[in-house]
Amino acid sequence: MSRRNIESIFSWFFLALVLTGPGTSYAQSRDWRNRIDRVVEKADSLAMRSQLTFYLNKFVQKDRPVRETWHYTVNKGEVVIFEVHYFIDTIERLETYYLDREQVVCMEEYEILWPKHDDDRILWGTVCFFDAQQVRQYISMGAKTRGEQMPEVDPYMRFRRRFRELNETRTLLEKDDQYVTFAK
Repeated sequence: MSRRNIESIFSWFFLALVLTGPGTSYAQSRDWRNRIDRVVEKADSLAMRSQLTFYLNKFVQKDRPVRETWHYTVNKGEVVIFEVHYFIDTIERLETYYLDREQVVCMEEYEILWPKHDDDRILWGTVCFFDAQQVRQYISMGAKTRGEQMPEVDPYMRFRRRFRELNETRTLLEKDDQYVTFAK
């Protein structure tokens, strides 16, 4: 091949790389979002059909009791979604975790003013999207209250702590309850 033909081939190759590079990058960024959307959609659908509930009594600062309500859904032996909510004074705290193969893919947290009126009065909220145990995207609104709260940690560590609590409690609950119904 002549030098001119080689330069022509490299020019076309470079042009093709430039034109497809951004599209490939965009497709890869959409891929993780689409995967999370599918996981969330499936978990929400299963949670509408089968959900288990339990309660944990805890204490916040100065020995103030808090009763946490936990809801979770299992599919094929694995938790696909779990939710924790509790009240501190007039603030309802809500945490929701979506899982794929026991790894968090989406986490939502909200502080809602109680009592509710016709519309929710969300004071603060955040949604984290995870990819390989790393926060990939983080969206937040409002200002977090500064009253008494449960201890705060980074989002992934909070998930690990909550997931450990869920698994410890599930072990106790499901061992004694032979009639637990799981989503199919």
